[in-house]
Amino acid sequence: MTRPDFRYSTIIAAASFGAMLAISAIVVWLGFWFTSQTLDAELERRHQHYRRFTELHFRTQLGHLENFLRVLSHNGLLVARLREKNNSAVEELLGNAFFELDSGVLDILFVDPGGGERLIDVSSSPYNSASIVRDAAAGPLSVAPRLLVDHTADDTTVVALVSGLQIIDPTSRAVTGRLFGGVILNDNPRVLRDLLNDTDLKAVALLVDGKMISEISMRNETRGAGSDGTEIDIAETGEKITIPFSVTADGPDTIIEAIRSGSPTADLQKTYLQLLPIVIGLIVVLAAMLSGFIRLVTMRSLSKLSHYADAVAATIEGGSHIPHFQSGPIREFNSLGDTIERVFSAFRESEYRAESVIDRAPAAIFAKDLDGRYIIANAEFLSIFGLRKDQVIGVANEDLFPGEFVEEIAAFEASAADREDGMAVELTAPTANGERAFLGVIFPLREDSGAIYAYCTILADITERKRAEIGLRHAKEEAEFANSAKTSFLAGVSHELRTPLNAIIGFSEMIVKEVLGKIENRNYVEYAEHIQSSGNHLLSLIGDVLDLSVIEARGEAVREEALDIEQLGDDCVRMIADRAGAAGIDVSTDINLKGHALKADARRIRQIIINLLTNAVKFTPRGGRIELSGQLQEDGRVRLSVTDTGSGMDAATRAHAFEPFMQGSSSMVRKAEGAGLGLALVKKLTELHEAELDCISAPDEGTTISILFPAQRSVAAPPYQAVLEVGQ
Repeated sequence: MTRPDFRYSTIIAAASFGAMLAISAIVVWLGFWFTSQTLDAELERRHQHYRRFTELHFRTQLGHLENFLRVLSHNGLLVARLREKNNSAVEELLGNAFFELDSGVLDILFVDPGGGERLIDVSSSPYNSASIVRDAAAGPLSVAPRLLVDHTADDTTVVALVSGLQIIDPTSRAVTGRLFGGVILNDNPRVLRDLLNDTDLKAVALLVDGKMISEISMRNETRGAGSDGTEIDIAETGEKITIPFSVTADGPDTIIEAIRSGSPTADLQKTYLQLLPIVIGLIVVLAAMLSGFIRLVTMRSLSKLSHYADAVAATIEGGSHIPHFQSGPIREFNSLGDTIERVFSAFRESEYRAESVIDRAPAAIFAKDLDGRYIIANAEFLSIFGLRKDQVIGVANEDLFPGEFVEEIAAFEASAADREDGMAVELTAPTANGERAFLGVIFPLREDSGAIYAYCTILADITERKRAEIGLRHAKEEAEFANSAKTSFLAGVSHELRTPLNAIIGFSEMIVKEVLGKIENRNYVEYAEHIQSSGNHLLSLIGDVLDLSVIEARGEAVREEALDIEQLGDDCVRMIADRAGAAGIDVSTDINLKGHALKADARRIRQIIINLLTNAVKFTPRGGRIELSGQLQEDGRVRLSVTDTGSGMDAATRAHAFEPFMQGSSSMVRKAEGAGLGLALVKKLTELHEAELDCISAPDEGTTISILFPAQRSVAAPPYQAVLEVGQ
């Protein structure tokens, strides 16, 4: 046996010895505590039994008294004699009734005839009950018993329970008197004797308001309060208990004091103290014997377990066979040896489980050690490359793939070696189904110490995704080419149309002005005016198309300058004033930039404002209003707005209002001319100035279109700027 086994077994034996002592002490204490609690509960139950027993006997006795009084109050002779005022006959009837009851049931019996007459009292007791009788007659009449207390001249306390009933003449229904009856508790041994006989009590005493009224014990008969005025103590030894109880709803406190033959708790403590040295001695002896036995058995089991652990360690370090554990005398150590065997089996099974999991992955997963040999290859990897597992495990890439792909993998793995968290890259690999595109992720596998022992790679097939990306790119390029061709076509057509249009407009103007001579037929002049108007309108549309196509095709540089928006706005309003006036529409301006100018392209800003005003005139009915407003906001941005009281737009129309060739609903198209390029051009020109476009509109509520220029386009107006320079 080795010294560590001896040391460990000694420690276990000492620990078991101390544990035995502690457990034994706890068990002894818990036994004593549980027994004490049980006895306390039993004593409480007995106290409740004593209380209920006492109350029940008192109520039974009072019930007899009440029944007696009810019967007596209905006695015809008694009622007749009271009606006749024959007090002597009444006293005789009461006396006969008094002696019919057993002693102890009735001590007080009297009638109050009323009308100031004297009480007819036949009470009989060793104690003076005259004061009790007077108090009962003076008090309220109640069938429920009342507890009356009288302190006599010799300091004797007399306590009585008294009940009363009315005596009613059945003929006249008149009250002929009051009947009272009661029991003097000082001379009433029945309840106390029953309690003494039916329980394990040795002595019982009745206390009212803290004064002893009567007592009884196994040795003595009942005794009441002493004639010398002193209280009588219970002359018994044992455990004294107090039992409060109630006989009446109100009145003085009533208590039963009793002596029990002995205290179970004290007896239990005494017994435990007597047995405690013997129990402690037995525990010490048994603990010492058990600890010695445990030490012996532990040393044998530890020795077997130690030899088995050494053999397992040797197997892990290079052995090929795991020895079976030989059981020892301790079941727990045998379980430990079995657990070690199960752990090694679990290690072997864990490899199978891991392979089962990665084989079900939809991506190719493999791992290689630091020498580049495969140690893991899942089913998807083998399927993609058309290999078998026995061909892969333990070999390197050079034995499996072409040289070009081997070099690509080597570069991928080399780049990942410098990164702690791995990396991802796209690869093209030759597979059993031709070349496929993969997204490869490589990351290191580490031991608990942090050392890298292998690299794991996951290849996700992204061939279909790459094809979809190429298709989308080609489609985008084709769409861009088609849009560019459309724009170029529109620009070319616009240029080609302008030349003949200019000629048509010029010659029609000459005809209208009759440059070459007066025209006799005025219809020709009118026709020429229509030709000129239509030509100008068509030229405007062609200009919008050309501007829009130029912006979409190659963009347009913004010729920035500081613009006086107030003046520019007034000019634009004057340009459409004739048209608005002919339509019966009022146009006004409200522009105040607080001495600031707008840094922008003057021609394009004028084009924006005119297009917005023209569009507002188109869709505003006669009698409507249009306002061009401009403000400098607190954040420095400039807002230009055109507000009209026209037909407005719903949400669907508003969503497409700024797209080319969109003209709103069919009703709007019938009422307004144009190709639907004005707002689209406004949007493009707004974007050229890095501004924001906002439209607020609702059917029959008008429209407000606002352009919000960034703060960097708000500059000091030229005159204001000059004043600043002079001041500096």
